[in-house]
Amino acid sequence: MTNGVVVFDYAEWTAMYPVFQSVPEALATSYFGMAELFLNNTESSPVCDVGIRKTMLYLITAHIAFLMSRAMAGDGSGAAITGQMTNATEGTVTAGFAASQSQNAEYWNQSQYGKMYWQMILQWRSFRMFPYVPVCRH
Repeated sequence: MTNGVVVFDYAEWTAMYPVFQSVPEALATSYFGMAELFLNNTESSPVCDVGIRKTMLYLITAHIAFLMSRAMAGDGSGAAITGQMTNATEGTVTAGFAASQSQNAEYWNQSQYGKMYWQMILQWRSFRMFPYVPVCRH
């Protein structure tokens, strides 16, 4: 962590999520960059505690890695399909999926990592009226 900003540590991330050890470091680093688009990783972040923010960013990175690994399965299984299943038939196999937006739980519930992040971020995404909002002190 440098000046209130989380710096991605590939060795630490793969130690936390060993299932992603086969993800090359450069690719995982790019996923972390994507994670920063979901959660502000600057001193202006609503998540002031850098340790908590790191946990969240690593979870988002794992969520992205999970989704991308499904897309890269390349086995013809349809593993790249994302979103909630909206309908299914059995004879001649048909399935319908609804696209989900990242602001909704459905997007995050596609992996255990996203689901955990969605629950962690609850206090920052819940509307509450406060007469005074404290500023983060770094």
